[in-house]
Amino acid sequence: MSGADLITVDDLRVHFPVGHAGETVKAVDGVSFGVHAGETFGVIGESGSGKSTLGRALVLLQKPTGGRMLLDGMDPQALSMRELRVRRRDFQVVFQDPNASLNPRMSIGTSIREPMDILGDLPRAQRDERVMQVLDRVGLRAEFAERYPHELSGGQKQRVNIARVLTLRPKMIVCDEVVAALDVSIQADILNLFADLQREFGLTYVFITHDLGVVSHISDRIAVMYLGRFVELGDAQELSDNPRHPYTRALMSAEPTPLPKAMRTRERVILSGEIPSPVSPPSGCRFRTRCPIAQADCAQKVPEWREVRDGHWVACHYV
Repeated sequence: MSGADLITVDDLRVHFPVGHAGETVKAVDGVSFGVHAGETFGVIGESGSGKSTLGRALVLLQKPTGGRMLLDGMDPQALSMRELRVRRRDFQVVFQDPNASLNPRMSIGTSIREPMDILGDLPRAQRDERVMQVLDRVGLRAEFAERYPHELSGGQKQRVNIARVLTLRPKMIVCDEVVAALDVSIQADILNLFADLQREFGLTYVFITHDLGVVSHISDRIAVMYLGRFVELGDAQELSDNPRHPYTRALMSAEPTPLPKAMRTRERVILSGEIPSPVSPPSGCRFRTRCPIAQADCAQKVPEWREVRDGHWVACHYV
């Protein structure tokens, strides 16, 4: 990690209007953080916590409702459409479903070349040459360029999606549940590929997942997201060994441990109820309706986002 922030986010909000009563889904509701150049920044949380919406906002696929975001010192909202089209190549995304990301009527080579065709800043011969280069780099033979998506396995399709992103030489890639749809044996290969590419190209990752084993293995720092907000952020090892927020402790306790029950040191924390609606989140602390240590004042005051140790941030009254 270089230490310099490639991404700076301040009070970012993404709301979606619903119905006719002025209600909004508060998918992302005030998050602030920075992502260092060259690091892997993990984001975990339950389904519905706002992880994917945050990732889409970071690659400019979703316009923020409020807050400020700087991408490599650039404010995307201050750019014209033409300028944005040029700069957004630096910030790419790989989605969860490798099959849905590919056009079934396009050959693999054409799909990989498509981003370069749209930009049109390279001659056709150079574009075709780069297609072959990235195919080889992700572990696929040149003959795959002539095949179609239905002829590939899930892992091979995800390698194609990674290759397509690499053609643009991005600085940052959002990985949105990139291994969730793959077999466990294939997951390890894809994760190792991401690690190799990061070392080779100096890439920065924002790695979104609900798999604690995956995020702990690949991340430098981890942010825990609940109902549109971060509740904890810290070094991956520190967060895994010493989770401070009750929600983080519950998530960590749910991770399967390959040990006999008598040898396990962490007791399972069972959360009651379901995640509340992002249309009308609870007052005060949003986690209080499911929190095992909630007190009366948790309903009155929003917890302060504070640094409890060097680089370890928590939003909880009773951390």
